[in-house]
Amino acid sequence: MHRLKKSPGYLSTAKSTPSLPILAGFVFMILSAPAICGPIAPLQSDVYRARDRVLPALVHIQPVVSDYNTGKLQKQSVVGSGVVIHKEGYVVTNYHVAGRAERILCTMADKEQVSATLVGGDPLTDLAVIKLNLDEYTGKLEVASFGDSDSLQVGQFVLAMGSPLALSRSLSFGVISTVDRYFSDDVRLPSGERTGQYNTWLQTDAAINPGNSGGPLVDLGGRVVGINSRATLFANNLGFSIPSNIVREVTEQLIKYGKVERSWVGINFQPMQDLEGWFGSNIGDGALISSVDPDSPADEIGLRAGDIIEAIDGTPISARFVEEIPRINKTIADYPSGSTIVLNVRRRDENFLVKVLTKELGEIMGEDRECKEWGFTIKEITQQMSLDFNLQSREGVFVSGVRRPGPAATSGLFSGDIITMIGDTETPRLKSFFEVYSRLINEQKKPALLTVRRGSATRYALIKLPDEKSSDSKND
Repeated sequence: MHRLKKSPGYLSTAKSTPSLPILAGFVFMILSAPAICGPIAPLQSDVYRARDRVLPALVHIQPVVSDYNTGKLQKQSVVGSGVVIHKEGYVVTNYHVAGRAERILCTMADKEQVSATLVGGDPLTDLAVIKLNLDEYTGKLEVASFGDSDSLQVGQFVLAMGSPLALSRSLSFGVISTVDRYFSDDVRLPSGERTGQYNTWLQTDAAINPGNSGGPLVDLGGRVVGINSRATLFANNLGFSIPSNIVREVTEQLIKYGKVERSWVGINFQPMQDLEGWFGSNIGDGALISSVDPDSPADEIGLRAGDIIEAIDGTPISARFVEEIPRINKTIADYPSGSTIVLNVRRRDENFLVKVLTKELGEIMGEDRECKEWGFTIKEITQQMSLDFNLQSREGVFVSGVRRPGPAATSGLFSGDIITMIGDTETPRLKSFFEVYSRLINEQKKPALLTVRRGSATRYALIKLPDEKSSDSKND
């Protein structure tokens, strides 16, 4: 039998007396146990206290939402979480949970079920507010309070609450991993809207899973410091929450106006990192314009890509890193529509002041309609959509989905096409399009020729209907 050679500090396979270093280690562990375990009890008490302050205000949300992306109207039941923030029954959750809801059923902490109505949603921050029908509720309404997300520190303990995977409400424990996580401008919600231009996210390793969306991120003082928004499937221990200071601002406007009012001037920025030398800037000075939206206020006053804005109304700005851009976007958006903003601009070696008049950003995504007999869905084109999808103009209707199989799919129509005419009739807006479509359906006129704009090209799609509706149409 082979035996391991004895050496100080290690045990061999033979019976022997433990060496002095091992004995010393055991003695140290025993003597220091109270010191190691001592801080655990207060931490556990803090967790219990924070849990008891917020968990009673946690709401399990089951909305029924409308989905038009498949080319036909589909009603879908989804699940998420929310938290009561007002004694009148207002609940904050994610836009991607309830922002497009038609019916909402909520389960309270005492397991009593209450219906709710949508107050308003803001896809740009992925937040929505619903209102509980308190006439149906016989229990005691518990309300959570907000904390200050600007005071959060990396490494600070937090709790994530919600109903993950549609299971019973739960709590997970972790720390703040970073306070200013940024996502690409191209990040979109499941419903298609862009999000994240006006805020960064809190990143935490507290477990956040589908169903946690809309639930609160809570500090050990029992204050809501964020609203859980997303989890990543590409790595472990990565969850993201919307900072509570953003949540507070947005919910106040949603409750008061049903929407969030923002200004727009048409400037898009990129980080200055590694470009200071090329543009002759000092490190940390100014924000670089990467593009200017056509026909925007910024375009009208002659701003262009490559200009550097050094100050807004006399306050210096900096966007050396991408995480700083949302703050600048928000600074502009927070001005009331119709405000005049003074910009300090540098163009190569020239410095000058310009005044720009802000305009209202308006609706993010337009109204949806289903053209059931023709087999596709359409959406009104908003100003934001024309910018997001780089559209030539707002005229026409946006094809949001094409049912396959179906008449539109057979004709070669695709999602993203812009329909500008039916036959010889121009349809510059959704209302005019749907009026012509409805008339043709009622008159049973067929086929119909659609003039379509696809990128910079014009195409034609001939919609032919069968003599009798297919079984697919009958079952829709």
